[in-house]
Amino acid sequence: MSSPVTTNNVLDRSIFTTLSVEQQREYYSEYGFVLLPEVVSPVQITEIANEAAGSPRYDFIDRWPGPALEAIITNPKLLAALRLCYGEDIRFFKAVYEEWRDQTEDNRQRGRQRMHRDYTPIPKNGDYRNSCASWGNVGCYLIDLEVDEGPLWVVPGSHKIAWGAQGDSWEQFAGGARMVLAKAGDAVMFHNLTIHAGGIMRSGKPRPSVFPSFRPAWAAPLGTVPEWPKAIVDQASPALRRLLAGQNDGVRVDAYGIIQHH
Repeated sequence: MSSPVTTNNVLDRSIFTTLSVEQQREYYSEYGFVLLPEVVSPVQITEIANEAAGSPRYDFIDRWPGPALEAIITNPKLLAALRLCYGEDIRFFKAVYEEWRDQTEDNRQRGRQRMHRDYTPIPKNGDYRNSCASWGNVGCYLIDLEVDEGPLWVVPGSHKIAWGAQGDSWEQFAGGARMVLAKAGDAVMFHNLTIHAGGIMRSGKPRPSVFPSFRPAWAAPLGTVPEWPKAIVDQASPALRRLLAGQNDGVRVDAYGIIQHH
């Protein structure tokens, strides 16, 4: 596929709007991310805003969401792209609703977070959900992103960089970063090893977003993680239940491809 089109480091959104699902898979394989246009409808965005009112941030494991946010998990456009990239048998293992209000002085001066990867094989807080060898995070953006208003910075192709190449920081790869300006309702799916950073909101306004994460069924976390509550699983539709069950099932493989025995 051709290289990402850029204008002043901003990726042209139009290159994503005509991709077939198969082309989305090819782009994702080559660059470690892909924008999925118009995944969340305007009606759903309004419903999510009403449902999440007064909750600037929460983790689905602490508070299972209402129907509008729950519908993100089984969104057909999203699942079609995920299954083509990760296989038919996938698991939904985490999601966060985030309005991105907190900004450190370090982030404000830089205009974004530090460059980082979401993959965390040895978590400092004991949360092993991000330790799966293979998984994809998805940013579902509920407002338009602008150059100075919460853009997503991504380093195309960085998922191919070996684990451990960062030294003290992933910031050394910032020169290759490109800005993704998603529109309200777009989703950006990115590989767990893709180097990226969230841009700050210069206006100080919230940037409501939903970040669901999925893994292939074979890629177990390196440590035990919470199962979804039985009451939630039992009440879920068959399609959703299939995504929720067996959070600790699979094979534990570390960052170097070595199988870790339980």
